[in-house]
Amino acid sequence: MPRSSIFHPDRHRRLAQGWLLICLLLLAALFWLLPRSQVNSSVLALLPSQQLAGVPADLSMAFSQRLDRQVMWLVKPPQDARRNDALNGWLTQLQQLPALTQVEGPMDAAHQQQWGQFFFSHRNALIDSATRERLTAGAATQSQWILAQVYSAFAGVSGKELANDPLLLVRASQMAQQQNSAGMSLDDGWLMAKDAQGESWYLLHAELRASSYDITSSKQIVGQLAALKQQFEARWPGAVVLQRGTVFYSHYASEQAQHDISTLGLASVLGVFLLIVLMFRSVIPLLLSLLSIALGALAGTVFTLWVFGEIHLMTLVLSTSIVGISADYTLYFLTERRVHGQQATPLESLKKLFPALSMALLTTVAAYLLLLVAPFPGMQQLAVFAAAGLTTACLTVICWYPYLAKHLPVGITPGLTLILRWLHAWRHRQALRIGLPLAVLVVAAIGWSRLQINDDIGQLQALPADLLQQEQQIAALTGQSNDQKWLVVYGDNAELTLQRLEALAPRLQQAKAAGVIAGYRLMGLPSRQRQQADLALLAQRAPEVATQLQQAGLKVNEADVSPQWVTPDMWTDSVISQGWRLLWLSLPDGRSAALVPVNGVQNSAALQALAQSMPGVGWVDRKTEFSELFAQYRQMLSWLLLLATGVIAASYLWRFGWRHGLICCVPTLLSLAMGIAALGLGGHSLNLFSLLALILVLGIGINYTLFFTNPRGTPTTSMFAIFMAVVTTLLTFGMLVFSATQAIASFGIVLSSGIFTAFMLSPLTLPGKKRGVKK
Repeated sequence: MPRSSIFHPDRHRRLAQGWLLICLLLLAALFWLLPRSQVNSSVLALLPSQQLAGVPADLSMAFSQRLDRQVMWLVKPPQDARRNDALNGWLTQLQQLPALTQVEGPMDAAHQQQWGQFFFSHRNALIDSATRERLTAGAATQSQWILAQVYSAFAGVSGKELANDPLLLVRASQMAQQQNSAGMSLDDGWLMAKDAQGESWYLLHAELRASSYDITSSKQIVGQLAALKQQFEARWPGAVVLQRGTVFYSHYASEQAQHDISTLGLASVLGVFLLIVLMFRSVIPLLLSLLSIALGALAGTVFTLWVFGEIHLMTLVLSTSIVGISADYTLYFLTERRVHGQQATPLESLKKLFPALSMALLTTVAAYLLLLVAPFPGMQQLAVFAAAGLTTACLTVICWYPYLAKHLPVGITPGLTLILRWLHAWRHRQALRIGLPLAVLVVAAIGWSRLQINDDIGQLQALPADLLQQEQQIAALTGQSNDQKWLVVYGDNAELTLQRLEALAPRLQQAKAAGVIAGYRLMGLPSRQRQQADLALLAQRAPEVATQLQQAGLKVNEADVSPQWVTPDMWTDSVISQGWRLLWLSLPDGRSAALVPVNGVQNSAALQALAQSMPGVGWVDRKTEFSELFAQYRQMLSWLLLLATGVIAASYLWRFGWRHGLICCVPTLLSLAMGIAALGLGGHSLNLFSLLALILVLGIGINYTLFFTNPRGTPTTSMFAIFMAVVTTLLTFGMLVFSATQAIASFGIVLSSGIFTAFMLSPLTLPGKKRGVKK
């Protein structure tokens, strides 16, 4: 062979030495990157990185981080005299947890006094909308409301209250606060809701010190809360604790991912290694396979951390699927050496396999890199991990294994008799060559007829029944669901934001009246402009109201209408913002934003149009947005798959002629069809993840055709190598079927069924002159 060829001993030896240096550099890079990177378990991190409704990125990120740290509890204490002891005991336990901050329970007497003092001191600035409407309608309307309160047997208006606050502005604000509590009321300082059976549930709230997505801290706090809940319910028979927070979902996701890695990944690796030992009857193939897999994992981790700065747990779960493919390159080479080791040198065997190996690597890596098109960080990480890992595994075989496999035992291929019979059947039995593809086509047609399309984002993760049940109970009690639907109002300064918030209020009221939404929550912080207008209105109406009340027989003084300005900082620092300050955000540069949660949304598009019609307002309906995004990318990938299949078919026709080229297309097309049909047969739905898996079916399944159409290969060797490759691939991809995460399970179903079909039909692509079996 020419000295310039990489298969020349001297040149190849230098290549092997260079590859050793690169592997050492990868190992050093891993030790450098690990302390500077993190493992992410956030389910939200798997979603497309979208800025909330056009809101500035820093405001959007700050809101997301704040909301993700929130934790709330609804406690049903024993319905007896021990109620307060139980509630205060639970509150004390929460306050003692170092992982929690700002633990809020009842508003004690001191806080209630502070609340009343603040409202009284700033009553002219904190006028509620109902009072504003009455004053705008005229002094008579406000006077009639005051008289109704004074003479009501249930209102309890004292002479002192009327003397200090003739317009009853503080009382009106209190009533407005209660109406905005979404069906909850105050009971001895506690926010309380009643269920359908009339039992009382009391609200507690806290904030995590660390992120909900920090694996270590979330595991610790969820474990502590579970233990406290068990102890509390055991100590107080009849007591029940409901809990809600992103940390519970994030912890569950990380636990599931770690379970998949430890069980499915371990089972995959053990299965692959056991198969190698049984088939080769030697420990050398096992060690060499382990080496290529380990170096592939090293390169995949390094490149993923380098590109993304982190690696997601879901990426690690899916990356276990490349174990089988990484071992394929080793198995292809070792099979060739075992069968033809006496007739050819290691470099001659490598030269013989190089076209098929390089094409197999190229098609598989290209298929994985197509996953970069998907808008999901987890899939993009998998694409980089697999492309780097598989390339490294293949280059390890090419550079080192001609030397490392020198002592591999040479002998008859295990299962040779079965392989000969299988190839003989494909050669001589026309019924098999025609009947098996037709049978696959029929099964695929049945599966397609039962197939349904579902782009619901909920398929990303299967949530535990107990969390879902608690979520439903909390939503029913508080009227606040956790479906992440809200309006975001923002501006360059707090005053502009508050003015936009006030301009939004009447539009929301119209939407509620039209049945677009069932309700909404607006902060009670007025803009400076609104405070000035209210003060002018009070100055105009107060003398008229006082006159009318005196004519009705009440001795009242004229109300004090002096300025009592309230700034956003005063509001957030005061006790009156408790339960509301979560909806307000200000950055150091002055920019501000407010959330307006809505519930009972009947027409998301109408709210989107409302937001677009107003400056500084955005509509966030994340589930709907992501589901629509899933559908768009599913359609885009469908066309991409169609284009890739057309290119492959054209290459077959150009390379083998129209007759044999069409035959070579059959395994590829039927493997794609069966991958999707398996979903319909198994009762699963088609979604974006199914098409992402189908891309890999196309990239991996074509390898079997490449090995059978390799002009330098022999059918028996190719068949044995392909058999080993498909079994190791199924041992890894097949394990994904058992994942508790629906998206990963459907991913595994499509891959397993598609790749197995490609293997079963691969002998169909044997050229006519090779259908006779060569030993």
